Amino acid sequence: MKPQKAAPFAGLLLSALLLASCSPESETKANDLDAAPPKTTTLSVRTVTAQTGTLTAQRSASATIQAERDSQVATQSSGTVQSIPVSQGEAVARGDVLVKLDDTGQQQALENARLQLRQAQIGLTQTQQTTTQATGALQASVTSAQAALAQAEQSAQSAEKLYDLGGISLADLQAARSQLAQAQSQLAQARNALDQNGRSAQNSVPLSQVQLDTAQAAVRQAEENLRRTAVRAPFAGTVADVLTEVGEFAGQGTPVVRLVDPGSVRARVGVPTADAAALTEGVKFNLTYGGKSYVATVVDSSGIAGQNRLVPITATIEGGQELPVGATARASYRAKLGSGLLIPAGALQVEGGENAVYVARNGRAEREVVQVVAESGNRVAVSGLQSGDAVISPLPAGVQDGAKVVVK
Repeated sequence: MKPQKAAPFAGLLLSALLLASCSPESETKANDLDAAPPKTTTLSVRTVTAQTGTLTAQRSASATIQAERDSQVATQSSGTVQSIPVSQGEAVARGDVLVKLDDTGQQQALENARLQLRQAQIGLTQTQQTTTQATGALQASVTSAQAALAQAEQSAQSAEKLYDLGGISLADLQAARSQLAQAQSQLAQARNALDQNGRSAQNSVPLSQVQLDTAQAAVRQAEENLRRTAVRAPFAGTVADVLTEVGEFAGQGTPVVRLVDPGSVRARVGVPTADAAALTEGVKFNLTYGGKSYVATVVDSSGIAGQNRLVPITATIEGGQELPVGATARASYRAKLGSGLLIPAGALQVEGGENAVYVARNGRAEREVVQVVAESGNRVAVSGLQSGDAVISPLPAGVQDGAKVVVK
């Protein structure tokens, strides 16, 4: 029966507790608990120092092995291929015979030209001799006529004086005058003959000289035609290919040998416009072919993209004479992406369309908006920071602007 007496006491206790909870003092304490600030958490972070630098990336591109002196050597004459004294891969010097054509016709033409030259030389000699001999004889005739005229003049003068004195008859005087006139006529004829001979010599000797000059030119041309039957190397190089065979007919201008100068081997690389700035004249890069690496040096870069939107780069190759012209190699180079303050990509936060980082300053995490200049792998180049800033990286979860931090 004791449990029944304890029931009223339990009800009284419950009522007292309810009244206490509804008292003004209890309500004030509850409000104070709700308004208490949360406990501040200090984040333990790591930092990296933002430093100015250039961000680069490894690139690779296909390169074609070319030669600046790569010639399709052609014939300068036509004829049947008589011999090919060289073979593919053979090194030749400038002027060496690469292909020999049949020169039977050219040899015969040269012999005929030389015979005509000899005839022209003989003809000129005979003309000169004839002119010289005739000139001598005619000059002698003029001299003789002059002497006869002088004697006839003296006789005529004496006859005139004797006739005036009555020493001779009129017939004798007329005879003396007739001899003078005849002597004058003979001298005029002799001089005319000498003049005609001179004019003839002026025409015949030059004509014979022209004939001689023409014959000499024909000999030179025949000799040149004979030389052209031998196709010679225009420069020292390596025979890359033989394009004809013995017995074939080769017309004038037919390519018969491909000749390459190993010393002029170049690598031709096409790179994107953004990478061309890193491959200026003098810059070196790596070239790989057949498992072997070569050092290439840029010698020309136009900076202008072609139809394929790639900028052509030309480079010399150390030891490149070993590379086959026309082969494809692999070029490796470092491209400049951009310059700025270099930080890890893990330090960057993208939020609300902005790129930002957190810098540890005076025990606080301060949010700084930055602009990304370039990015490669796990590194980015940014602007908007100061060199030497302690950038928090990696970013801890829940970091806020102004949060307390301690650098490990």
